[in-house]
Amino acid sequence: MKKFVSASILFCLIFMSGCQEMTEEQPEQQVKENDQTEEGSQETDPQEEEQNETEPQKTEEETVLERADEVISLVKAKDAKELTNHVHKEKGVLFSPYAHIEKDAVTLKKEELVEFFQSQEKRTWGTSDGSGEPIELTPSQYYSEFIYDADYYEADEVVLDPTKARGNLINNVKEIFPTAHIVEYFVEGTEEYDKMDWKALNLVLEKDSTGDWKLVAIVHDQWTI
Repeated sequence: MKKFVSASILFCLIFMSGCQEMTEEQPEQQVKENDQTEEGSQETDPQEEEQNETEPQKTEEETVLERADEVISLVKAKDAKELTNHVHKEKGVLFSPYAHIEKDAVTLKKEELVEFFQSQEKRTWGTSDGSGEPIELTPSQYYSEFIYDADYYEADEVVLDPTKARGNLINNVKEIFPTAHIVEYFVEGTEEYDKMDWKALNLVLEKDSTGDWKLVAIVHDQWTI
């Protein structure tokens, strides 16, 4: 009888010990499962990540305006070498002192533009308004009189594809470059001259063979007689 009771007591002790171990292990398993659940909930869908990383595409107009701003900053800095990276490879850059582009307007290739400010060679850039005399200047002189003759980088207005002529000359830029975008940097005139001394610089950009927007013309504009 004592053996039977002892065996029963021993069985109960073993059973209770097993239950206690199971009770202690269960919270650990639950913690692990909870951790796995939390890790799973933190995982993001790859498609959602790709959508978040993809920036909205710029419009053509935004791209052109950004490129024009890059060009005008280089023009202000007289950085001809860096400017060549924005020049149309096949067409080069046409220069016009007035909004009406003449047939014999000066056009420089990328290679010629690199030495723009070093060159002392005088060119005929067009005909002077009023006098009718040829505009014979070195590139640096032309720059001062018909390119950066005002602070266009801080222009009062920046207009994409202007439709209204500022002065009394026939603006034929769009006729010469029908597929191009024109970005006009306009500087207001002063009260002293009744606003008649306004000036504008037009950067003409056209797509090249790779679809990139490149500079094809720099057209100066001002009040003419």
